[in-house]
Parts: sequence; C-alpha cells; structure tokens
Amino acid sequence: MHLSISRAVNQSMNLNPSRLRTFNLSIAITAAAVICILTLTVGHVDAQKVRLRSQLTPNCTPPNGSANLKFADIHADGNIAVQGSYNCRGVFIYDLTNPDAPVLASVYDPSPRQAFLEAVVVGNRGYFGSGGPFPNSAPNSGDGVHIVDLTNPYAPVLLGKVNAASGNGFNGIHEMVVHGNYLIENYNSTSNKTLKVIDISNPSNPVFKWDFSPIDPLWVHAVHVRGNRMYTSGWNGRLEIYDLTNLAAQPPVLIGSILGNFYNHSAWTSEDGNYLYSCRETLDGDLRVYDVRNASQPMLVRSMKTSELGLNAVSPHNPVVMGNYLYISWYQAGVQVFDLTDPTLPRHVAQYDTYQRAFAPPAEGEDLRAVADAAPWDMVCGASNIQNALPNNYEGNWAIFPFLGQNRILAGDMASGLLVLDASAVSAPLRNRVSDFDGDGKTDFSVFRPASGAWQVETSGNAAETTRNFGLAGDVLVTGDYDGNGRSEFAVFRPSDGIWYLQTGPSTYSETHWGLAEDIPVAADYDADGRTDIAVFRPSNGVWYILQSTLGIRVVQWGFGSDKPVLGDFEGDGKADIAVWRPSEGIWYILQSSSSLPKYYQFGMLGDRPLSGDFDGNGITDFAVFRPSSGAWYITDPSAGTARGFQWGLGDDIPIPADYDGDAKADITVFRPSSNEWYRVSSIDGSVHQRAFGQAGDRPSPASVQPK
Repeated sequence: MHLSISRAVNQSMNLNPSRLRTFNLSIAITAAAVICILTLTVGHVDAQKVRLRSQLTPNCTPPNGSANLKFADIHADGNIAVQGSYNCRGVFIYDLTNPDAPVLASVYDPSPRQAFLEAVVVGNRGYFGSGGPFPNSAPNSGDGVHIVDLTNPYAPVLLGKVNAASGNGFNGIHEMVVHGNYLIENYNSTSNKTLKVIDISNPSNPVFKWDFSPIDPLWVHAVHVRGNRMYTSGWNGRLEIYDLTNLAAQPPVLIGSILGNFYNHSAWTSEDGNYLYSCRETLDGDLRVYDVRNASQPMLVRSMKTSELGLNAVSPHNPVVMGNYLYISWYQAGVQVFDLTDPTLPRHVAQYDTYQRAFAPPAEGEDLRAVADAAPWDMVCGASNIQNALPNNYEGNWAIFPFLGQNRILAGDMASGLLVLDASAVSAPLRNRVSDFDGDGKTDFSVFRPASGAWQVETSGNAAETTRNFGLAGDVLVTGDYDGNGRSEFAVFRPSDGIWYLQTGPSTYSETHWGLAEDIPVAADYDADGRTDIAVFRPSNGVWYILQSTLGIRVVQWGFGSDKPVLGDFEGDGKADIAVWRPSEGIWYILQSSSSLPKYYQFGMLGDRPLSGDFDGNGITDFAVFRPSSGAWYITDPSAGTARGFQWGLGDDIPIPADYDGDAKADITVFRPSSNEWYRVSSIDGSVHQRAFGQAGDRPSPASVQPK
C-alpha cells in the first residue's frame, strides 16, 4: 500500500507553505485478518445523526418464550402510542405528551389473555390484532381485532370486535391495515393465504365485505396501502398491486405483479408512489427497490443485502417512508435510515442501535485471570466472557414509526419496548465536536492552567477570551457536552477522591463520585443521546464502568492493564465504542456498539501514540497514530479503503487533532509545551497555521479526548 506523505521540511516547523512538499512513501500496513472477524462497510453512515430522547420498557414477564421477544408492532397518533406484544400479553398504551419522559398510561389486557401482534391507533381509536394466545401457534384460538376507544388512554374502553363470530373476520391475525372505514387483515399462519376486507365504520357491528385470494401460492405476510393502491408481500416471492378505488362494490382488483424471491416480509412506497421498497425476512435478507410507475409491469431496479451494508443482523423487518427518507427496523442492527434523493439508490445516512449487546463480565477473581492470559485473538474470538457471536435469530428492532416528526420517531424493540428518537439532524451537516465552548461546531483554543486552576478559552465564533477558575493541579481534564446543549462544559476528574466536577453554569457546578485513583477517565457519548457520559477504564481489571446519561450503568470488561483506552465511534452509529490500543502489538481491539462483531485491526508500532479523530469527515473514527521518533502521523480509514501519512510535529509535541475550521474533519494539530505554540494544518485547503496561546505549564483542552 502506498501512502501520500506530506512533510514539513525542517524540524522547527517553518510555516512557509512554499516549503511544503508531497511525495510517495511505500509503507507496509498490516490489517490483521482473523477467521472470526468480518468488517465490511459499504457507503458511510454519519454519526450523531439519530439521538435517543427516551426509553420506556414496561414491566413484563412473558408466560412463555424468550424474554428478548416481548414486544411487537408500534403505532401512534398525536400523543398516544400503542405497542403490541409478542411473548408478553396485551397492548401497551403510552402517553407521549412529554416525549423525553413518556408514560405507560395503561395496558389493555383482556381475558382471555392474548398476544396482540398488531396495534394501530387512528385518532382516538385503537385497533388491536390478536395473533392468538401464543404469538406463533393456535391462531384460531385468538380473539380477532379489538376496536378500543382511547379518548382517555389511561382507561381504554372496548367498542367492538372483529372475529369469526363478528364480521366474519379471522380469530388470529398477523398483520392488518386500517384503510378509511375498512379493515384489511391476513391470517396468522401460512396455512391460509386469504385476505379479508371488513367494514368497521360501526365498531360494534362490523360488516364482512370480501374474501380474496392473492396469486402468491403460499401466503401474504403484509399489505401496504397508498391512496387507492394496495401492495402485498408474498411469502413465496410474489409482490402484487391492487386497485382499491371501488372497495364498497367489489374486492381489490389485481393490476400488476412481479415475482421477486422468497420471504417478502413487508413493503412501502415512496411518497409519490413511483417506487416500492421491499424487505425480505431471511438470513442476510435484502432491501429491494422496485419501479412501480407502470403498475402493470413493475421492475426490480436494485437489491441491497444486509452484509453488503455492513450490518450485523439477520435481516431487515419493516420499511417505512416519510418524506425523503426511508426508515427500516433492521432487527439486531436497530433503526437504519436512507436518503431517497435518488429513489432508485437509497443512500445509507444514519442509524440507531436499539439492540443492547448481551455481555456478561466474569466474576471477580475468576475468569479475569484467564482473560489476562489470553492470546490477542482470544480477546476477539475465544474468550468465554464474550457471549454474542453472529446473530442467528430474530431479536432487536421490530417496528419503526416516524410520522410524529423527525424529532419524535418511535422505535419498537422486542426486548426494550418503546424508544423515542430524534433524527432531525439527519440532514444537518456533521459536527466533529471537541472543546467547542460556544457551540459553533469548531474547536476553540483552550487551555487549563494547573498552577492556578484556571481555564483560558478563546471562542472561535467571536474571538472573545474567557477565563474561568475550575479545578486543581492534580485534576484530569474531561471536557465534554454533558447536558446536550451543543457546547462543551468545563469538567475535571479528581483522582484523589474519584469525583467528577462539571461546571453547569457561570457559578454552578455538579459533582459525581465515579471512579478510583487508578482509573483512566473515558468520557464519551455511549448511548447516543447527545450527552457525554461519565466513564472510567480500570487498568487493574480491564473493566469499563460507564454511567450512561439515558440508559444507566453499563459495566464491560475489555482490555488489559497496559492497554490504552481510545475514544471513538468506529462504525458511525453515533455511539462511542469500547476500544483499546495495545502498544506491545500495535493492535486495536474494538467492541462495536451496534454489532456483536468485535473489530480487530493492526495499525501502529511500539512507541507510537494512538489518536482519536475523524480525519475525512465521514462520521467514522479513523485508526491513527503519531510517531514521536519521526514526528509522523499515520492515518487509515478501512471503511473507505484510504490511508495516508503526514509529518507534522516534534517528539515532545502533544498531538491534538480536532475540527478547528468547522468542516467536520479533524485537523492535524500539535501543541508545543516548550513555547505554547499551536501548529495546525487545515483540512479545508491544506494551509498551515501557527498560534501562540497559553502559558508555560498549561494543558491544551483538546487533548482531553486523546488516549492517556
């Protein structure tokens, strides 16, 4: 592999641009390939695009089946949301008046108890579809569709039922659609492919209208309606298009179909109805794009497999289109978001992982010794404390509902219940924030003065200088955005008492006891809620202790005592990954937050300093090292297949890469303690900048996010 190396021609770092030159240097870089690792990314997913606002997991003890498969479909209207059940029973009804603190208003759980797979709310009326007493067996023992008045969501009132005895409906349904005054439903088993249409204008007296049999020879899993067209997803491979214009006088009229492939799960059209996005529920299932402008001759134009997108999940589940974005609940991969600017080529732009990895730390003094003695590959493949391998079942994100607005998207996770997400930043430019005290998206010149405990900051927005006393000589800088307001707070960790001190206002501060004297602070946003989380890495046992601001305490063992913890989002999901760099081998070990696949990469050598930064602005932290012996920087982004080198700095310099010019790319920058000089190469145009800022003994604040 050849790296383009830019070199400053003398060690005094003469800043005359005419004296910079570029040449090629052949460097062998080993990307360690081990048999249990697969790291594949097609396209780039911008980090920090989807933020968790809140999560509510109702108390539920499944009477049968896995505890990871408790909840099912989700739907909402206004401030009322409803969520179906899988191994739980009943329907969970939420009050979303405050989306940052949703309330479980009630649980609709009539006798006999049912697994209500489907839950829909239109206005103040709920439609709850029973799959039967069990989610995947004995559907004919179910109780059909319950129509419920939700005017007061805290006290739901049954208005009527649609079942075999009332309206000639199914007793057990798998999926349904409410289309005006009509209910369209299927049976909860492939033993019956008939679809039913029932007039529900009077909930207490439903009127059967039509039975019709799709041409798919096996079963229709789901239907989607836009306007007067209905699209069916055939389990045996047939996608069909029907006209519903005169549903009162005749059953749906077939106007076109196409034979795709087995296990079509569900589909959704673009806003203009010209394209159909279909998901197949099978191992390595795909997203398919069909041109349906001519309904009589639909055409397949694209297929995107789970593996081709670099997602670690069994398959996609439910696609939904709102505006120019396609949202897909993708089981273990959580919520995936695609830009439809080109409707034939969905562009993967964001994601949020609803699926929490199962990880069981070993008991103290038991398996810790085994982990400490493990070979490097055991950290990734063989250690018994890693409980997850490749997913082989259907867990994680079941449903997605974006129609309350981009800042109030609902996700239904089978284990976690309701999640409220904010995706309003999907179309916003990415920000690579480090020590940004004025919230303008640029890193500010900022230092901490141990001798006096003073911070000196020059904000980039207006060049105003601020001095703030906050901290003591032995404190460790942990600058971050702890309240989610888009601006960095003055913050320190005090090893002598294990307390974090965060300045929350000009004259107010908070303190949190979290850590021991030996701990290394690793503050970052681990739950993607837009707030920096308090966290430490304990070298004596290799355990990460994370106080997540929304999802609570997380304890994970990852790394050895001599490892250097690295802060970064190495997969672009907006969450900080748990990662270490092992100096003795130059190997990066990454426990990805949205995947059960650890990442293992060899980059660097003994004596290097690992760095944290996104140097190409794609939302993914790059592998990077600074080599003090030569002043060289080596940077690679495996997802983009790029690598480069740059000579910038002296052996005693402190590397502080960050986004100083606001282009979402980390600039190659060093701080020289001997002269308090900042030397930076702009990622915008390659121009070089020199600036003296600070006094002797000062510590640069941007260094707070670099490995200690």
